[in-house]
Amino acid sequence: MPCSPVERGSTTRYKPAAARRAITVGLKDLFSSSARSKSRLDKHIKTVINPYTQSADRYHAMEQMLADGSEAALVGIFRRFTIVATKSIEDEEEKGWAYRQLSGLGTKVLPAARTFCIEHDNVAWALRVIEDVADEAQEWEILDTLLERHPPGYERDPKKKLQILTHLADIDDPRVAKVLTGYLDDADEGVRYYAAEQVLDIGDEAQSKQALVDRLVHPDEDSVRLRTKLLDGLAELGWDVSADADRIRPRLGNEHELRGGKLAKR
Repeated sequence: MPCSPVERGSTTRYKPAAARRAITVGLKDLFSSSARSKSRLDKHIKTVINPYTQSADRYHAMEQMLADGSEAALVGIFRRFTIVATKSIEDEEEKGWAYRQLSGLGTKVLPAARTFCIEHDNVAWALRVIEDVADEAQEWEILDTLLERHPPGYERDPKKKLQILTHLADIDDPRVAKVLTGYLDDADEGVRYYAAEQVLDIGDEAQSKQALVDRLVHPDEDSVRLRTKLLDGLAELGWDVSADADRIRPRLGNEHELRGGKLAKR
């Protein structure tokens, strides 16, 4: 039987050629199987994110990925939330189905949910899944990661940032006011307005009064609706802003006034 030398230190051994061929074939089968699995998964994901595919085909693809159960497969199901199917009723039904299936997996789904939220947009549904299955520490770990990646500042499309802040605003936690206050200085007017709206609604004077006043009097703030929102909100809260009266007066307009150190509507 033909043999080949195999070096081990200074000693030469021999491995039968048949055994070498068996090892080679085994490795080929292993890599081939892995490649086939990835190819199938890629095909299912393409089906799921194609808005023109038949609804039954998208359901079938998602069912196959649920059976797969790997993180990559579950991320693929989350990607269903990133597209809008051509038929609106089917679109909502499919998203609702995907949401229920993913939530039903419990904490097993969290690594995929985290990966999806980091890598993709349209994260509102995924954040709902996280809220359903995560404990407080797990949810905040994911939120902190997302907030770190989407800090106050310029983003070409602030839609994802707004989805994160919208989810955050529904959490009853003293940390929320502090986080939202930071977004009063965001580059996008829509983000600033949403942050102001939520911070005023929370009404945490100690954490947010100065930041709200600073936004109101900021020399670069040119949004009339935001200034009006701040004036109305501070007036309704009745906080003492006398320390900043000189800075506030030029921003009062015709509908507000300072009365006894507090903002008031005329």
